Amino acid sequence: MLRVFLALATITVLLLCSSAAEANRLPGVLPPPDDPWPEGGNFSVFLCEEDDAWDACGDKEVTPEQRRAVEQRLREMPRLADFHYQDRVEAWMAMIEEAPELRELIQVTDLPDGFHSRLLRWSDAAAFESAAKALPGVSNAYVIPASFWTGKADISITLCNADRGQELCEGRGGATTTERMAIEALLKRTKGVKRIYFADRAHAMWLNKQFAARWSQVTDRDPQDKNDDAEPRPLEQYPETYHVKLNDPRFAKSIVDAVKGLPGVAQAG
Repeated sequence: MLRVFLALATITVLLLCSSAAEANRLPGVLPPPDDPWPEGGNFSVFLCEEDDAWDACGDKEVTPEQRRAVEQRLREMPRLADFHYQDRVEAWMAMIEEAPELRELIQVTDLPDGFHSRLLRWSDAAAFESAAKALPGVSNAYVIPASFWTGKADISITLCNADRGQELCEGRGGATTTERMAIEALLKRTKGVKRIYFADRAHAMWLNKQFAARWSQVTDRDPQDKNDDAEPRPLEQYPETYHVKLNDPRFAKSIVDAVKGLPGVAQAG
């Protein structure tokens, strides 16, 4: 009997050690990093279409000569990266991949052609936007600050929030502790996950204020183009979000597909 007891005790100790070793190997859930906001931003320069509603177009479609001139001028501007042209079909496909629910609401013809790139310095944003809007054949241009999570995470998983309308969360409350634990367990054991961050509502509020402050530095903005998200809201209306850094971004789609179906998840991408 003593031998049986000792054998069971040995097995128990081995199992506990194995579980502890596995737990140490799995990534933990960290608070958002105390890093500075990334420098730079992103821009889109859209081209005029026939019967375009923008005043700059005068109901005239961009000519091939104007398109080439716009591209040349943009390429000459300093401190740009990842410059590329995107036609309306490519823009529509990218939008549907990010938000499949828009497939039936927005047609390919609703989207304009345009040039896109990254600004390496946010201090160039206002001058760039003003110069781009002045080019013949350009309907409009937008410059937005880089996201705080640029370079820090590859996937974001927004949780259901009882105080905001979210399609996947309709008719239920916010994500429960049990649902969060299930999400974290899946992420911890998923191949390719390097780090997991949890951003609470206070962090989301801080992000919102910081982003709005940076965007307000772009001087040539339509004063009637008001962003509701820039307005202060009660803390409980801000979302809770997991941000995930991967060892290899190629794992992103499979992880997003796995997480999307979990209870308590409002959006993943």
